[in-house]
Amino acid sequence: MGYFIITDSNWARLREEILALAETCHKAFGEQSRHTDWLHNGDVCKLLNISKRTLQHYRDTGVLPFSQIGHKCYYKREDVERLLQSKPEKSKTDKSKNNK
Repeated sequence: MGYFIITDSNWARLREEILALAETCHKAFGEQSRHTDWLHNGDVCKLLNISKRTLQHYRDTGVLPFSQIGHKCYYKREDVERLLQSKPEKSKTDKSKNNK
């Protein structure tokens, strides 16, 4: 491992550049910005009240966009909420008709 010796003025300049970069990152990714929440398969199944197989069908048919890292699938919370709002709810009368 090597060592570097820098002057006070170079250190001050480097420090200012790092602080400016940190400020830029804070503006772009800080608390005021909206972060995307990523959900796992189990979370999505619970929110939509669907099985893992139905979730796979949604992925296969493009109903629900996803990202895959390795063997794991992740879903944007906004996409799941959009699907949840558009998903027709079966009323209790519809369910009782099906049971007869």
